[in-house]
Amino acid sequence: MTTTNSGSRAPWNKGLVAGQKRAFALEEIAQIEAMLLAQENWHDLALLSFGLDTMFRASDLLTTQVWQVAYPNGSIRTLIARRQRKTRHIVNPVLTPPTRDYLQRWLRVSGKAPQDFVFTRSKEAKAEPITRGHYADLIKGWATWLGHEPGAFSSHSIRRSKPAHMYWAGEDIALISRLLGHKSIAATIEYLGITQAKAETAALRHPMMRGNPKRK
Repeated sequence: MTTTNSGSRAPWNKGLVAGQKRAFALEEIAQIEAMLLAQENWHDLALLSFGLDTMFRASDLLTTQVWQVAYPNGSIRTLIARRQRKTRHIVNPVLTPPTRDYLQRWLRVSGKAPQDFVFTRSKEAKAEPITRGHYADLIKGWATWLGHEPGAFSSHSIRRSKPAHMYWAGEDIALISRLLGHKSIAATIEYLGITQAKAETAALRHPMMRGNPKRK
């Protein structure tokens, strides 16, 4: 085991560039959704869809309570408001119809009350929310199922997926920045890795060697 002079364990990634975690592509999300639908796994469907729509950090996502997403009559809100724990900024995510449907199905089968946490490992009332570790394991499991290296994915893979898709589909970066609750557009560009992606694409357009002309 590698340790520092003080005897404490050295960070596993000391000296390494960890890089940003990968976002899921639209077709990959469709594959995960189809798999969870076949299992009738309403909890994970609601969790995935809600995470994609809200773009919440794990600290905000996992502590969501029923009253924050559902009206007293049980119908699901389209627009919600949440103060982010990390930045204290208020964001106003919009829940799309699939997300509202999956949330309603999960809340119906779990029988949760307004003060209950939405995302729990059991259907029991007053159950504690799933942990960050469990959430990360779910995401890495989906990545593995898709054939990816699980270490390239984390909770930020869910947070980044929709805004990345929106940007490359031509949506205004200022609007995306607002949805993420960022202080500046520059922060959003950095978070989504837009400059790096454009740089890599530009580099690929300019090969300096011709390659082996006899290669078959």
